[in-house]
Amino acid sequence: MESRKLVLVGGGGHCRSVLDTVVSLDKYEMIVIVDPNIQRGTRVAGYEVVGDDSQMEMLFQNGFKEAFITVGSIRSTDLRRRLFEHAEGIGFDIPNIIDPSAALGGFVKMGRGIFVGKQAVVNTEVEIGDGAIINSAAVVEHECRIGAFSHIAVGALVCGQSLIGDDVLVGAGSTVIQGLHIGNHAIIGAGSTVLGNVEDGVTVYGLHR
Repeated sequence: MESRKLVLVGGGGHCRSVLDTVVSLDKYEMIVIVDPNIQRGTRVAGYEVVGDDSQMEMLFQNGFKEAFITVGSIRSTDLRRRLFEHAEGIGFDIPNIIDPSAALGGFVKMGRGIFVGKQAVVNTEVEIGDGAIINSAAVVEHECRIGAFSHIAVGALVCGQSLIGDDVLVGAGSTVIQGLHIGNHAIIGAGSTVLGNVEDGVTVYGLHR
């Protein structure tokens, strides 16, 4: 069987979380990191930074056929999207990376390049778009839709049948009650409780009705 080699694009904090999961999955013979802001030869959690994004085509030609975007997102997903499209354009496969401790229900539909972190729960009939992050201990309940490149942050709870648009941040420890619609590019501040719909591009904090 052909060996699998993986490029992680971005070497910051999110990379460390993803890398920890990747190593635990034991699927890859080689893992390298590219990041323009980290000196070449630096090791991140034991794995080498081999240069910046310009190295990706060379890595692809040298047998690295899979890439995963390990740049996180708080207020903007623009960089994650650009890097995803760049990797896709080169020809990389962009896998989903799901921590072994996560719980996935039946009939879950997932795009590509999705990260599901430690102790996260994704319940039955959830749909998750490309590039989304379901972070550590987040819960996405039954029949929700999580849009492309959205980030359900650490410990957040999205209750059943909610629709989370594209490029949304649901901040750490927040709760979105059942059946709501959160518009594209919306931001739900950490620790918020959302009881009503949120329009596109709106930022809410605290109790939102």
